[in-house]
Amino acid sequence: MILRKVSLDSKSDLEFVEKLYIESFPPNERRPVLKMHHLIEQNDKFNVFVLVDEDVDSRIGFITIWTFDFFIYIEHFAISPEQRNGGYGAKSMNALMEQVQLPILAEIELPSSSEFAMRRLGFYEKLGFKPYYDIAYEQPPYEEGFEPVPMLLLTYGDLDLDKRKEVVINQIFRNVYDVGNM
Repeated sequence: MILRKVSLDSKSDLEFVEKLYIESFPPNERRPVLKMHHLIEQNDKFNVFVLVDEDVDSRIGFITIWTFDFFIYIEHFAISPEQRNGGYGAKSMNALMEQVQLPILAEIELPSSSEFAMRRLGFYEKLGFKPYYDIAYEQPPYEEGFEPVPMLLLTYGDLDLDKRKEVVINQIFRNVYDVGNM
C-alpha cells in the first residue's frame, strides 16, 4: 500500500479525494472542500494522502492527518465503497502506522450509535488501537449551524490520554477545528 501525498497540483488525486470525502462523511463531520484546499496549501501540519494499491496501481481511499509535536491525529479515513471489505482498510492503516514515528489518535462515532460504528470500533481494536470510554469527547462543528458530534477517542502507541487529555484535545480544537480550548 502506498500513501501518496495530495497537493493542489495533483488534480486527479484531489478530485478522487473530494468525491469520496463528500460521499463518506455527512456535512456535520467534514469541512467545506475549499477550506480543505486552503489547509493543503497553507498548513504544514495537515496532509492528505490518497491510498494506492501498488499491485494494480489503483486508488482505493484516502486519509487526512495532522502531525503535532508528540502525536499524529487522523481526521478522516475512507475506503472507496467498491473496495470495502477487501482488507484495504487494515492494509492502509498498517502502512500509515509503519511510516509514522509518533503515537496516533483517532476519533470515531460512538459504538452505540449504529452497527456500522460498532464494526468500526472492532476494526480499530484489531489494529491495536485503545478506546478511551471514560473520556467524554465531542467533535466541534466545522461550521456554524451544526452541533458538536459525540465521539470516542482511540490511540495507537504510547499516547496516554488519561494523563495528557487536556493538552491533546486542546491542540486538536485549536488546530483542526479552529476553536478555543476544551
